Amino acid sequence: MSTSAGELTVGRPRRGRIGTVLETIGAAVGQRRLIWYLAVSSLRKRGTDSLLGNLWWVLDPALQMGVYYVLVGVILKRSEPAYPLFLFAAILPWKWFSTCLADSTSSIRLREKVLRQIAFPQIVLPIASMTASVASFAFGLIPLLALYLFYPDRLTAWVLLLPVVAAVQLLWTLPFAVVLSASNVFFRDVGNLIGHLLRLWFYLSPGLFSVERIREIADRHPPLSLLVDANPFTWLFGAYRDLLYYGRSPDWLVLGVLALASLPVSFVAIHIFRRVSPSFVKVL
Repeated sequence: MSTSAGELTVGRPRRGRIGTVLETIGAAVGQRRLIWYLAVSSLRKRGTDSLLGNLWWVLDPALQMGVYYVLVGVILKRSEPAYPLFLFAAILPWKWFSTCLADSTSSIRLREKVLRQIAFPQIVLPIASMTASVASFAFGLIPLLALYLFYPDRLTAWVLLLPVVAAVQLLWTLPFAVVLSASNVFFRDVGNLIGHLLRLWFYLSPGLFSVERIREIADRHPPLSLLVDANPFTWLFGAYRDLLYYGRSPDWLVLGVLALASLPVSFVAIHIFRRVSPSFVKVL
């Protein structure tokens, strides 16, 4: 507040970076109804854009598994026992992750008119895309259950802890979704590159092969070995396979470290988004 001459002028204290990030998170939480509305609208639109509609949520990961099974299991003959289930335990979370990033990348550009007409926290747009992408994971459970008909001995009570591993994955998805959505506003090529980058990322992860085999290859090239260890999906795929394929408890220490490691990454991502978001309307 301003005072008369000779008195101190006291202004509103500046928020630090932590305060800014927390304020952004709080604003997003306050708009949870809007997030839900945008997510549902996106799913409804997707269901009407093709002949089979939302059935593709089931068919897409199943067909992807079939392609990789023929390539690795039949042609290369380098598969694991019960390989379709081994493969799908990685394809299920990866399909969710890749769908989420692809949708989040374009989330702000697709809502350009809304941004110009209504004032609201822009971060709700990539978060709404993340929320809608959960349907990819949920529908993917249908072919997973079908696979257990062929491998009933692999189905154990540990599968009930699947939401815990999914929650850790969601923590790692947030920073990538937020940064990519903002980057695509300023650099339109991001939307074209993301599919290729995700494909390369998957091949550098133990998705098609066991982590032991990936490490054998990576150990011959030290930089690759560092990438394998730094890749969160090296550990996430391991946790998913523990639950879905091996029928055992995942390494909770690893999951805990993964969850904690995601927090500073998310902090930086949200801070970057908050800094650049005022320019969105000017650039679009």
